[in-house]
Amino acid sequence: MSAVEQVKREKIVLILLASIQFAHVMDFMVMMPLGPQLMRIFGLSTSEFGHIVSAYGISSGVAGLLLAPYLDRFDRRSFLKFCLVGLFLGTLLCAVAPSASMLMLGRCLAGFFGGILGALVQAVISDIFPPERRGSALSRVMLAFSIASVVGVPAGLFFANSFGWHAPFLIVSGLLLALFLAAHLYFPSLTGHMNPRVSVSARIQQMLHFFVEKNAILGFLATVFIVLGQFMVIPFISPYLVNNLGFGEENLPFLYLLGGIASIFTVPLIGKLTDKHSPLKIFPVGILVSIIPLFTLTHLATSNKFYILATTTMFMVCMGGRMVPFMALLTQVVEPQKRGTYLSLTSSIQALAQGSAALLAAAIVETGTQRELIGYGTAGWLAALFSGVTILLGWQIAKAVRHSSQQTHLKTPSQPQPTSE
Repeated sequence: MSAVEQVKREKIVLILLASIQFAHVMDFMVMMPLGPQLMRIFGLSTSEFGHIVSAYGISSGVAGLLLAPYLDRFDRRSFLKFCLVGLFLGTLLCAVAPSASMLMLGRCLAGFFGGILGALVQAVISDIFPPERRGSALSRVMLAFSIASVVGVPAGLFFANSFGWHAPFLIVSGLLLALFLAAHLYFPSLTGHMNPRVSVSARIQQMLHFFVEKNAILGFLATVFIVLGQFMVIPFISPYLVNNLGFGEENLPFLYLLGGIASIFTVPLIGKLTDKHSPLKIFPVGILVSIIPLFTLTHLATSNKFYILATTTMFMVCMGGRMVPFMALLTQVVEPQKRGTYLSLTSSIQALAQGSAALLAAAIVETGTQRELIGYGTAGWLAALFSGVTILLGWQIAKAVRHSSQQTHLKTPSQPQPTSE
């Protein structure tokens, strides 16, 4: 393949992956700002809403564990289309759900396919882009989060306020259908990772081996703690602002709009810094800085809209920014031929951690007599603590990766030196 064709393929892949990530993020994100509306319409308590939010993550985790042994056995394009169909059906079920129980069922189905789709996106990037350009590629795809915040979520909330809470899910369903057709027509076949000589049972053994391999375990633990450091807080931002601080539901789109716009400028910058200075140097800085808006947000005691929007914008920038160097570091944990399976497992653990964090937060945060949230500050303290633990684990991962690289170098036979005659 010529250099021009390679660049063209990379552009097509990045555009499609970013679009798919946008739809996937929209499907996941829009549920949380709809919290105040759904809690009012279905008469949900804080705990019940937390259970519906957690259903997506737990289902994603289960899917990853079940499908991980098969991720590297198929053409990436075929697997991508399979996941898009499943996510479409789950999101459509959410759109037509007549009750909270049916909504939870739809979230489970969407989460099942959305979770494995997230791992697949990471695996495709790792297949195509070398380590020295992977941070920039990841940051571009992760811009989907910012774009979803700038365009998707505010638009979804607008349509929800205008036509009912079903509207955002209907719109995402239509987008997923269009992306399936685009992937069928334009996404390249990727089979370089496939090794037909490796059986499913061997891949299951490989998957189980990750749970006893030091490097892999460190990556799993770091994933759990960085997610706990975010999702102890994220699911209840909207209910807290609306019910505790009197922040109007009609103002929620501006919250995501401003946070997304700011992230569009900062996430690519963080990706470039990650490539230039290495994930190890950027990651701990990102974690430490992110704790400031995290703690501030969960202890807000003012109804000043400017102060609230400034805090939530900084929170979104920091939460998205710290994931760029973290994911770049995580892709170095295992060798390329095992990366798809490992990232699928990591995605599963991340999803399970999201669901567990929502459940844990729901157990801590209670609903008061005026539907205000009680205990949100405690959830913020725990999130800050979990984030701090991630720094220690990140250092251990980098140390283990360096050690593995040195061992591989020592095992590689040296080239014979020319002799003079």
